[in-house]
Amino acid sequence: MTLRFGRTLLIALAGLSLVTAPSAAHRMHAGVTEIAVNERTGEMEIIHRVYGHDLMEALDRTELDASAFLATPEGLAAVAAYAGPLFRMADSEGELMELAYVGAEADGEYAWIYYAAPVPAEQNAFIVDNDLLSETFDDQVMMTNLRFDSRVRTAMQGPGRRAPVRVRFSD
Repeated sequence: MTLRFGRTLLIALAGLSLVTAPSAAHRMHAGVTEIAVNERTGEMEIIHRVYGHDLMEALDRTELDASAFLATPEGLAAVAAYAGPLFRMADSEGELMELAYVGAEADGEYAWIYYAAPVPAEQNAFIVDNDLLSETFDDQVMMTNLRFDSRVRTAMQGPGRRAPVRVRFSD
């Protein structure tokens, strides 16, 4: 009887480990940045979406809830100080664009970080350097989508590919 109970317990534990394995496995660190012109305001909007708990780790605030922290002036200031130097964008001549921090918020498991900038006169090429979270996570991947005149271009940066990316809109 004890052998049968032991086997049943072992099978149950094995099954439980299969069910919980995906949640315990290490996941990839990834984020997305969307850049587009807001037709209403005429400004270029830069929106970063990253996992809230990853952002909190980068800010060294893992003991805090992202939603609560990003709802405070201290949280908003911390995100501005963190993200500003890690996302850079330049025009086709390599001139850095001045990006204005708008704010940040958490929604579910994601944190959203917002910037705005004037639309450059020429939109034929940009240089994107998106290093958000890469100093915290070696495997961090950031995908930056640029949308201008119904054309979309994507810059990918991640392990082994951290250099700034030139994105061309001219054929």
